[in-house]
Amino acid sequence: MADTQGPPALPILTEISKLDVQIALLSAQKKKLIGDVAARKQVVDGHAAKSAVRAKVLVDKQTLCAKEEKSVKHERDRINERRAALNTLNNYKLQQAAEREIDYVAKQIGQREDLLLGLMREIEVIQKEVADADAVIRGLSDELTAFEKEASETIQGIDAQLQTLQAERTSQAAGLAGQRCLVDYNRIKDRFPSNPIVEVLNRDSCAGCFMKLGPQVIVQVSRGDVVKCPGCSRILRLAAE
Repeated sequence: MADTQGPPALPILTEISKLDVQIALLSAQKKKLIGDVAARKQVVDGHAAKSAVRAKVLVDKQTLCAKEEKSVKHERDRINERRAALNTLNNYKLQQAAEREIDYVAKQIGQREDLLLGLMREIEVIQKEVADADAVIRGLSDELTAFEKEASETIQGIDAQLQTLQAERTSQAAGLAGQRCLVDYNRIKDRFPSNPIVEVLNRDSCAGCFMKLGPQVIVQVSRGDVVKCPGCSRILRLAAE
């Protein structure tokens, strides 16, 4: 492709290309910052979700522990009452039977108390886990708040730069309004945002795809025409001497 109508198009397209590269880099930086903030939030939310699960387990076990403590205390009180009532029994055999029953129930209560102690130790472990998790979450949340503030300020600066660059690009593109080369350039830029315009290497090959260029293409590029590489379709220009 060659476009020689109107003002020299290649210098203008080259300037637009430089602006587009800056715009692409700044947009990528902004996107990364937004992604980093989202990723940090996801980490905090993940820790919070895990902590919430453990906190729910803790509440359930504390409820069970309180219920079991109350039940064991009630059974202990009943055993004590029955022991006190032994003295009222005049029959020796009845006393022996009652004592055996009391001993059996007391042994069962002892086993329940052992399980209760194990449950209490488990609760202590979970309490520490929840406390540690909450401390981690607070630390991550503080870091996230500071990072969000810094990222927001950086993004505001990027937006200001993008606005300036976009305005300058619009001004530059106005010089090629209605020309086919600008339409073609925009399509190439969508495919190769980082280098829509490339130099001719060693005056015989494309710096984008390294394809060897024919003599006619070199002549057109030397004239300052807008010429696309036959291989990758990027716009070619001579390297600055």
